[in-house]
Amino acid sequence: MGQMIEAIAVFFGNVLGYIYGVIPNFGIAIILLTLLVKIVTYPLNNKQIESARRMQELQPELKKIQAKYKNDKEKQNKAVMEFMQENKMNPMAGCLPLLIQFPILIGIFRLLRDVQTLMPGFVFNPYLIPVGEGGYINLLSMSNESYFLYLFPLLAGITTYIYQKLTMTDSSQKMMMYMMPAMITFFSFSFPVGLVIYWIMNNVFSMGQHYLVVRVGKMKAEQAKDSGKKGEKGE
Repeated sequence: MGQMIEAIAVFFGNVLGYIYGVIPNFGIAIILLTLLVKIVTYPLNNKQIESARRMQELQPELKKIQAKYKNDKEKQNKAVMEFMQENKMNPMAGCLPLLIQFPILIGIFRLLRDVQTLMPGFVFNPYLIPVGEGGYINLLSMSNESYFLYLFPLLAGITTYIYQKLTMTDSSQKMMMYMMPAMITFFSFSFPVGLVIYWIMNNVFSMGQHYLVVRVGKMKAEQAKDSGKKGEKGE
């Protein structure tokens, strides 16, 4: 597993190096790398989002089943499984795409955490946003005493919270919806800012894809409903 993660990190290091060679700005290069990864994993993400959307739709009925058999866990589990089968829902459908993407995510984290080690000889300009004549804010190190740097961990936490809220399928997950963003914010203060930028943009692109998938799903459902009504009128 370790060798595979290392190979993924080196591969994306080469991709990042190529992007940086075309656009010599480390921050923008990371954003474009994030977009490229989202495009490559788009089909897998779609399955995950669609599965989450369907689970959200079925959640009221699942709650009724759980309430009906709250004193008999065996019957409750059996009824839930039968309900899921009737609605052609696989509980693992949302997990499988995540498991496939996990090595990619870890590989990119490995790369952006140790970018200078994994890309020896490739000199990045460690500055992203100019703040004055001849002066820059160093975004690859958290050592600079600049309040601007604190925006990145906060944005990481905020975007994590918004995306989790969008994809939450069970009200019992509410505690995690608050804990995860808090943890991401806390740890982001000690992460390389390049890694935090990747996390923020990954959340932003994921939110955009989620919006598209859900919107398309609703449009298809409405079209099917309209077609059904027209069919009934035709009969």
